[in-house]
Amino acid sequence: MQSQPTVLDTLVYLFDYLVYEKKERPTIAEMHEELGGAGFAQKDIDRAMQWLTHLNHLQESGADIKQLPSTYAVRQFSREEMVKITPEAQNFIRQLVRMGVLDTQLREIVVHKLMGLDEPVIGKLEVNWVVLMALYNRPGQEANTVWLEQALLDAKPHPSLH
Repeated sequence: MQSQPTVLDTLVYLFDYLVYEKKERPTIAEMHEELGGAGFAQKDIDRAMQWLTHLNHLQESGADIKQLPSTYAVRQFSREEMVKITPEAQNFIRQLVRMGVLDTQLREIVVHKLMGLDEPVIGKLEVNWVVLMALYNRPGQEANTVWLEQALLDAKPHPSLH
């Protein structure tokens, strides 16, 4: 029995399409058409597009995210975040900040978007995908994007529904 695709399943498929199959940025309609053609249900497409649109909005405005004043500040995860995001994934987020892959604003966006996923537990692999999607839209992040893509290739692949 195959389980319902999660928002992350849909986003991973879409990210693969955007990065490896399209030479230029597709329109929203083209992304809808690609996901529908791949067999995703309309409600799953709508959820994924809403998630992606919100990510873009957060990155452009930063209005909904509280940024810590210093890159040296230590972020403590809330109880809710600690329940959902595994200790390994939390440490990976901290490592990405220390390495300069994430700044404090992007870290907060990533944590916010991780908490918005319908996955019951968020591990390092899910963090990798969300960070990769967040970096993909940021100019000057090509080296970090390549590094994370390689980390994903070295990790256990995300289950594919299609």
